[in-house]
Amino acid sequence: MRMAMRWMMVAVLTAGFTTGCETVFSGEEGQVMATIDFSRGGPSPDTIVVRAPDTIGVRQSFPVTIRTYSGCLLDDGRTQIDVRGLRAEVTPFMRTIPGRNCADFLRVKDRVVHTRFTSRGVGTVTVFGLNDITYPSFGSDSRADTIRVERTVVVR
Repeated sequence: MRMAMRWMMVAVLTAGFTTGCETVFSGEEGQVMATIDFSRGGPSPDTIVVRAPDTIGVRQSFPVTIRTYSGCLLDDGRTQIDVRGLRAEVTPFMRTIPGRNCADFLRVKDRVVHTRFTSRGVGTVTVFGLNDITYPSFGSDSRADTIRVERTVVVR
């Protein structure tokens, strides 16, 4: 009996090591805030990409580019945009995919959203996202911190 337990433990450990980071996300489909910083530490200009034009026209739609990082267990989700006066808050989300089995890999994607300001002045675009890719894209139980990145836009 004792020998059978040892062999079972060896088989389980071997299976875990041979699959590497291969994982199955078995939770329910839902939305999680997108990862916008993949520096694995403090915010880094090397991995955070949030771009907006320096100057735009009043009531002119303009693009905001946000780089997102994800693993194979996530697809692009909705993007929430809330504009109040000269402040725009943008939060990209990722859609979790239950039951998908995949190897550990990194997806990097530039997501472009459009917004507009209806009055002149200096506008602020604030993008909210996560600073690490640990949850749930690679099946980890750890949670990342929420960060915010601001860009200013002159509205003429």
